[in-house]
Amino acid sequence: MTVAARHRVLCLAGSLRAVSANRAVLEAARELAPASLELVLYDGLAALPWFNPDDERDPLPPTVARLRAAVDGSDALLIACPEYAHGVPGAFKNLLDWLVGCPRFPGKPVALLNASARGSHHAQDALREILRTMSAELLDAASGTVPLPGAGCDRASVLAQPQPRGELEALLKRLARALGSD
Repeated sequence: MTVAARHRVLCLAGSLRAVSANRAVLEAARELAPASLELVLYDGLAALPWFNPDDERDPLPPTVARLRAAVDGSDALLIACPEYAHGVPGAFKNLLDWLVGCPRFPGKPVALLNASARGSHHAQDALREILRTMSAELLDAASGTVPLPGAGCDRASVLAQPQPRGELEALLKRLARALGSD
């Protein structure tokens, strides 16, 4: 019997909110992921310094080095990012700026998870453009919307609602297929 490869997926929530629908959907995803996926939630967004190209030399700021190591150690990224003022929130754009110089980022498979019931298509479009510019491999077949009610939504409420739960499970199965581990 052949054991399927297990793929490590780094989950990036684009919100700094203490109670975030984007973080909640990623926490729920960890519980619903097929056995072939190991979902790891990155929790250092708030600790990253503001991007400055002068700081991109050795040694990197420790929080940036940890971020890059987490990205390097993953087979793919799963991003759930809110929309703010029709764009990507500044803190999350800052995280992406730190990854531009990450040597192992080009070609990294990335799936986008939209947790907004209203669509937040401006942020999703901006993320796609930024990630294409960074040479990410966008996994469109594994990306999608899991509409949640918004602020105040937690992991338990995502898991308790049949529609978002089912859509999240389907998205995770597509991600496993895209990574060749279904």
